Amino acid sequence: MCKSAGSLLVCYFNNSAFMDTFKEHILVVEDSKVNQKLLQRLLVKTGYSVDLAGDGNAALAFLQAEGRVLPDLIVLDIIMPGMDGFELCKRLKLEAAFRDIPVIFISSLDAADDKVRGFEAGGVDYITKPFHFGEVLARISTHLKLCRLQRQLEEKNKQLHLEKLKSESLLRNVLPARVAQELIEKGSFSPQSYTDVTVCFVDLVQFTVASSRLDPEVLIRELNDIFSGFDDIARMHGCERMKTVGDAYLCTCGIPEADPFHGRKMADAALAMIAFLEQRNVHADHQWQVRIGMHSGEVVGGIVGIDKYLYDIFGDTVNIASRLESLSQPMQINVSQEVYDSLEDDFCFTGPMMVEMKGKGARATYFLTGRQ
Repeated sequence: MCKSAGSLLVCYFNNSAFMDTFKEHILVVEDSKVNQKLLQRLLVKTGYSVDLAGDGNAALAFLQAEGRVLPDLIVLDIIMPGMDGFELCKRLKLEAAFRDIPVIFISSLDAADDKVRGFEAGGVDYITKPFHFGEVLARISTHLKLCRLQRQLEEKNKQLHLEKLKSESLLRNVLPARVAQELIEKGSFSPQSYTDVTVCFVDLVQFTVASSRLDPEVLIRELNDIFSGFDDIARMHGCERMKTVGDAYLCTCGIPEADPFHGRKMADAALAMIAFLEQRNVHADHQWQVRIGMHSGEVVGGIVGIDKYLYDIFGDTVNIASRLESLSQPMQINVSQEVYDSLEDDFCFTGPMMVEMKGKGARATYFLTGRQ
């Protein structure tokens, strides 16, 4: 049945089987009762859900009612008492909630200037009276289809944007921040040479033995807990984890962003890692120890791989840090002469110890024990 509220006519259909056949919802704004009934009968017969408003103010009140389901399309007369169709359309296009609803003007005004005004106001189409039923249905069907396609496109764009954000987040998790940003913006990252970098290798002692007696789930959980703790320490001290290989943890300071205090920050991070493990071992079910090696010098950094990105560092500095780790002792930080020379005023060391380093001959090394 139909209920009248002022000049607003809202039609209710109580037959649920009939409601199920409705495709889209159309609001007809027309002051002529005859044209209202003609359009309503035509559209309902075609399968649309229809609401009626007798003028611009009634249409606004209908659209702004709390909890109102907005129409998919508006058929709008121009010459009406009070607010005309041009003004109503302009007001709708100014409000975010309504601006995407397509508006088809239907009017006895057929001058070219009137049609231009309609399109300038934001209408998508213009039908002149007296109208032909087939033309009205064809144009409504076309614009509803375009509207559906537009919504589908917007949803796909939204999904693509979310996937893009996820991909960028993953890149930032596995690559240094500046490297990830340049890769996102340019699609590539050129290899670079860094002259002042401190490289730190951390390796778990007796990991191979432990891996043979621990369940895989326990082993992975232990590694994840320890390396997550190391990540927090590295981040706190301005260092960057490069990668993990099995039970080996490689981190640096001074790359990809130069840092004049790279040695000092890396030393503080290494001492904090030792302290972290000592504290963890007090209550943990499984106790672990590490050997650490540190060296400062020049490295080359770049992205390796095409399908799977890995930012890696290369050079003699990396090799020496790795050999210092293998020559270290459990829960000790073995450093090179270069590290000692740059940090001796601020940190405590034992040594020197002369060791035979593979490919390097006899080298002096020191154990870093703490801050002065």
